[in-house]
Amino acid sequence: MPEHPHGRLPTTTIGADVSSSLLALLRSLIRQPCHHADYLRRSLSKVLQALQGRLDLSTLNDDPRFTHPGWQAALPQRALQLWQAWQLPLADWLDGLEVAEHERAQLRWLLVQLAAAASPSNSLLNPEVAEAARQSRGQSLCRGGHNLWSDLASGRPFAQPNLDTSHLLGRDIACSPGRVIARHAEFELICYQPLTDQVHDKPLLIVPPPINRFYLLDLTPDTSLIRYALQQGLQVYLISWRNPNPSHCNWGLARYVSASQRALNECLLHSASAQATLTGICSGGLIAALLCAWQAASDHTRQLSAFSLLVTPLDTRLQTDVMRLSGPATRQRLRQRVWRDGYLDARSSGAAFGWMRPEQLVWTPAVTRYALGQELKQNPVTTWGHDHTRLPAQLVEDLFDLLDRDPLGLPGNLQLNGEPIDLGAVTLPSWHLAARRDHIVPWQNTYPGTRLGGEKVFNLCHSGHIQGLLCPPGHPRAHFQHGNANAVSTDDWLASASTVQGSWWPAWSTWLKQHSGELVDAPVHTDGGHGPAPGLYVQQQ
Repeated sequence: MPEHPHGRLPTTTIGADVSSSLLALLRSLIRQPCHHADYLRRSLSKVLQALQGRLDLSTLNDDPRFTHPGWQAALPQRALQLWQAWQLPLADWLDGLEVAEHERAQLRWLLVQLAAAASPSNSLLNPEVAEAARQSRGQSLCRGGHNLWSDLASGRPFAQPNLDTSHLLGRDIACSPGRVIARHAEFELICYQPLTDQVHDKPLLIVPPPINRFYLLDLTPDTSLIRYALQQGLQVYLISWRNPNPSHCNWGLARYVSASQRALNECLLHSASAQATLTGICSGGLIAALLCAWQAASDHTRQLSAFSLLVTPLDTRLQTDVMRLSGPATRQRLRQRVWRDGYLDARSSGAAFGWMRPEQLVWTPAVTRYALGQELKQNPVTTWGHDHTRLPAQLVEDLFDLLDRDPLGLPGNLQLNGEPIDLGAVTLPSWHLAARRDHIVPWQNTYPGTRLGGEKVFNLCHSGHIQGLLCPPGHPRAHFQHGNANAVSTDDWLASASTVQGSWWPAWSTWLKQHSGELVDAPVHTDGGHGPAPGLYVQQQ
């Protein structure tokens, strides 16, 4: 899932639900006058403290927006105090409103937007902006105004990095050597070149999410999970999903699971192995889990020895801001739009995720580009984050069904290619990774618990959805919690888990190698006939 804002926020779909929440707020003015009066009283008290400079701003010490020494000057400091004054009583006020929970979530989102937009860091009171203007004799503001006019004229409502040629696919990013050995309508299959003299005879097939590009797993040589797996003696194959167009609107979960089965067959044929291990990431992990359950339901030949799921929601009742914000009206409008277009444009979904962290992903880049007059720094993660893909309409429909019904919670509630799906019937050993600060897939939703059969190992890293994956050995401050997933609840698991210092990558690869068979001489792969990695599909716009 994207972590950067792209395109425009789909306000046409969210607007109906937000309007309903604002009406509920207006009704509460009549029902709860004392509650609102108490908020005004407390806010005025905080404002008086702010005017006297007596508010405690220690909570802002770690906020990168306010690290410049100039914030200690009288005027910027007073602006910070007043900005905090009206926010401090908001949490209690919001919790005390007599509104539905989804309306409360939408109001909370609106208040987050208001607070982020009203931050003094977005104004000329920002000492960094004032210093840049003074040192450049106003040229920084002129450059910023030109950038703003240029972006508005070109239809880019968000500040975006200048995506130049400093990070090229196959040269700087997604540069692990390999060959495309198969190409189908839905995917290309990449076989990576071994980096050790001996390899484990059971290959690893990686199923990335259909959302965004696979090369987050092969971002740079130093942060490539794929390269690390190769260095550990694993044979690595990877699915590179096609970027669908309107003609592929009927591709749903069943189609993606069938495509993954075909990729697994070709992986085993190419490696001359009877079994493989499987790793799925995020929505790709859902596809991988469904493939395992489909094989169990259809008495399929046992082609897998084990599988691992990274930041994958097995419990699809996601209680995130994005889900709470999108009420029934929003989802219905979004369904209508994706079926009209044939796909969901990731620019819209990326914008929605960007507005979940507006201070970091919207306003800070805007200040850099429009107030400081600087070009946004490009790095491999921003290159990946702005490399958009589409989702077919049927897949969007199927994902909404998972979110609405959580059919994986009860055996047989989901039918896939004619088979009833029961995760409990999957008896393969499994290894799971969650991210404690994941704002897309809450870590509790990734816990397998009693939903999944077999021996299960659960790991909880300290980062977020994206940075949790980019955690090579030697990463500063990296640590994770580890333990068998025997406990029914996440609280019980957390109480019994042990803390491991360092990256989770070695624990993952060690576990995979235990299920990957004996060491054999590394094969010499010939040209697959479809060109070198990273292939053509990853470059489709």
